[in-house]
Amino acid sequence: MDIRRIPLWESRNATFMSNNLIRAVIEDQGEVAIELSAQAVQGGFVNALSLPYFRGRSIGVGSDENADWYKGKQKFYQAGGIYLTFPSTDEDMILTSNTCWMVRRYGSDGASGALWRLSEMKSRQEHNRYHASKVDMVFPGHPVLYSLVRLVNSGEEDLAYNATIHSMLSPPFLESGCFINTVPASFSAFSPNFREVAYNRLKSGVKFSDLKHAPSMNSPFVDAGYVPGPSGSYDYIVGQIAKGEDLGWMSVINPRLQMIYLVFFPSSASKLEGSVMKCGNIDIAYNFLGRMDSPWAFYEGGTPQVFNLTLGFGRIDHHDTFDMPSQYVLRPGETVDLVSGQAFTSYDNPRISNGFYSLEKEAHGLVCKRTKSYAYIQCDYSFASVRELAERLFQNSQE
Repeated sequence: MDIRRIPLWESRNATFMSNNLIRAVIEDQGEVAIELSAQAVQGGFVNALSLPYFRGRSIGVGSDENADWYKGKQKFYQAGGIYLTFPSTDEDMILTSNTCWMVRRYGSDGASGALWRLSEMKSRQEHNRYHASKVDMVFPGHPVLYSLVRLVNSGEEDLAYNATIHSMLSPPFLESGCFINTVPASFSAFSPNFREVAYNRLKSGVKFSDLKHAPSMNSPFVDAGYVPGPSGSYDYIVGQIAKGEDLGWMSVINPRLQMIYLVFFPSSASKLEGSVMKCGNIDIAYNFLGRMDSPWAFYEGGTPQVFNLTLGFGRIDHHDTFDMPSQYVLRPGETVDLVSGQAFTSYDNPRISNGFYSLEKEAHGLVCKRTKSYAYIQCDYSFASVRELAERLFQNSQE
């Protein structure tokens, strides 16, 4: 078990956390996790997360002489990794993803043995006042990076919001032949907007419930649960998780490396009490060398340079595609907690490399099952230990 502060680039620092199963590096700038690595069966450690070639190394896009190439967008400048976006995606506002967070404390918990890191940021912007506190945790024996974000409306007026956590994956973990699985959901693809110049494989505006039979632009169906080669395509889908599902999840399996990346979180039917956010949406962005706009390409309309896949969940703006809100409201003084786990591990049974049929709960973890074969991931999917530790840390920070 190891936790320490490390320097990165100019005026940018991060926190390193490891329990010998996973290694995580979380940067202060934008609160982005830039590493979540685990050991492959071949022996080497693999970072699942994407750090695109164009990711900036300076303080921010505003101070970079190449700001125009980044279109002045901080989200391009620090693209990649695992990142939280709240309360919107409008970069004219102070967002959780475009500001520097303050690490208040970090250490280890004597009761559980967990490593933890407590950080926070505040927005005092007019009509956009809120306070965000976040605890990142790594428990002994769990190949999981847990996080609990406490969001508080610190203003005197309602705060309209969306809240999402995204994980951008890329080679060497992501490659042709990977399989994508999700909690049962209804999906719809969206066509590119003015920021995204790309070729689409998926037909927009058509709902479907099976990734293996997604409506295609050029044929009846395409398998959106399989990572192809460099197809030169970009697609974005949003899903509404099926009613009755209390645990939302998304996964990517790499058969050659025998590794699995799994995201899990409380879904709409979760029975967790208190102010826990019940997340009813997931989304996936497929960028298989499909973005032809800068900085994804060297120049507008140029050859795409980035191959990645982004998994997301939360309260997503789905533009009224589904029968649930597209936007939510925090009342003055109201608090909501966004809790999740990001697991990354190898598995021994090669039959799981063909994909699994169900994700089942056991006493101390989740089981990916394929008929008589399975892969076990030790984790706290109930988030009981995660919430208990976070609550103690929040209380101690106020004393």
